[in-house]
Amino acid sequence: MHLESLPPADRPARILVVDDDRARRELFAKVLTHEGYSVDTLAEGTGVIAHVRDHPPDLVLLDVMLPEISGFEICGDLRMMDETRLTPIILITSAFQDEQSVVRGLLSGADDYVVTPFRLDELRARVRVQLRNRRDRETLQWVKAERASLKSAAMTDALTGLSNRRAADAVLDRALEGGEPILAVLVDIDHFKQINDTHGHAAGDGIITEVAGALNVCARTGDVAARYGGDEFLVIVRGAALAVADRIGERYLAAIRKILLAPRQGFSNGQHASESASATLSVSIGIAGTTGDTRVERGVLLSEADEALYEAKRLGRNRVVVRAHPVTGAPIP
Repeated sequence: MHLESLPPADRPARILVVDDDRARRELFAKVLTHEGYSVDTLAEGTGVIAHVRDHPPDLVLLDVMLPEISGFEICGDLRMMDETRLTPIILITSAFQDEQSVVRGLLSGADDYVVTPFRLDELRARVRVQLRNRRDRETLQWVKAERASLKSAAMTDALTGLSNRRAADAVLDRALEGGEPILAVLVDIDHFKQINDTHGHAAGDGIITEVAGALNVCARTGDVAARYGGDEFLVIVRGAALAVADRIGERYLAAIRKILLAPRQGFSNGQHASESASATLSVSIGIAGTTGDTRVERGVLLSEADEALYEAKRLGRNRVVVRAHPVTGAPIP
């Protein structure tokens, strides 16, 4: 829901009047039109649903006693539709309507009711109040959606769409506190500075995006792939033992090896492009893990994974190095 979906100030609110009494229907339309509203009228209830889909109203005035289908049923149907979930509904009821019927109408989703014969000033006031309430509800919903969107943006890497470092740290902290086995998989693109220097930052961004996509595809449900730095990624593998770490790392390695360095947009023409036309990308991967039996600090786990990554680089890159033993810490109380 966005503020653009609210009735703009330069457009009159649209009101739908549903009443089988012609004189009353025309009186409602006359009074509300005079107030500056755009008014649609229907004489029976069977066409209400189709009408609101084609012409979504900002408020509905609905007679309780209609032929073929009651206003209570229509009210319930309107409340189940996305188009009218927040639309105020004012029931039209007789002065002799019993209390039980009024309660039934409110429970079916109505916001208010007017009693006939009605007082004009009271009708105007009830319509104004409900339209204001509608705007307040939609504005509140928009604010909540915007807040959620901003929160999501704050936890998402703009280039790749993966989680960012802040989000990954939060996930890792929760998992470690929960005492479950964790694998921290650090992935670093080999010779990335050379790629940027030779082919430009646009090509480098393309490489980062493709690596992110490959990691995201390989990650299991429940795992979190994040861009952890410029050309460094972290995959948090939950509930996995160190014994399977090498196999997991090799799966990531194989997926990334399928990424061709050229041809691609941003890569220069000439000798460099020709030389790299069939070259594939490579990464180095370092993995450290916990057993879940002891409380391990995030910094300690990542430091061990970083040491494994450094060892993969030292051994010639394009490989996986797994820390030989699980990272341990203080016993979990």
